[in-house]
Amino acid sequence: MNTASAETLSLTGASVYDINAAGNYIGNGWDTTGGNGAANLYLLTARNDAGSLVNSGNGAATSIHQDLSIPGTYTFYLRADGGGFNWPTPWAGLNLFFNGVSVPGVSAFVPFNIAAPAPTAYGHGSLGIINGDEVSAANSLSFISGQHTVTLSNFTWFDYANPALPNANPDLVGVFGSAPNGLADYSGKFTVRVTAVPEPEQWAMMLGGVALLGAIAKRRRKQSAQ
Repeated sequence: MNTASAETLSLTGASVYDINAAGNYIGNGWDTTGGNGAANLYLLTARNDAGSLVNSGNGAATSIHQDLSIPGTYTFYLRADGGGFNWPTPWAGLNLFFNGVSVPGVSAFVPFNIAAPAPTAYGHGSLGIINGDEVSAANSLSFISGQHTVTLSNFTWFDYANPALPNANPDLVGVFGSAPNGLADYSGKFTVRVTAVPEPEQWAMMLGGVALLGAIAKRRRKQSAQ
């Protein structure tokens, strides 16, 4: 599990990339940094709804900054355009970046074009968010930031031509823009769960309570023996 000392928790980057049968990233993918040479990845808060796009364009607006400080469940839908490119590998990888750091805090991979796969932590080379660079994946499904833990609970990535879950609106974005370009999109989603980490004082109170219950139980046993 990765950790950071910041008190707030913000999702500030994401990338999706291909992983071959040997478990290696082979250089194809999308990220949420505009104008950096890599194709763009767009997030939405509602499936098939261009009006819910979190990021847009091919510049500063392509970056994301989603506040995750309130404990709960957050689902983001994904769109990307391959420009007619056919996904060549059996696996799809996902990196999530937090609090403005360019090293992923959560990294996972799943079988490509499967409706409900279980994500597995990924720890090899992967697509970053700076100039289409390669970075070491986090090898973790969870990330701690201050008093918050964020955990990836699902991730899917679908074909543009024959997706396992067809899109009502197959063309929302382009390769380097958030407008339709006449080509069907790759699509998917991911969900993270944010929970509060107990503070040291809370742990002390919990442990004290457990110790008190133990003492009461021990006293009752002694009284029963008498």
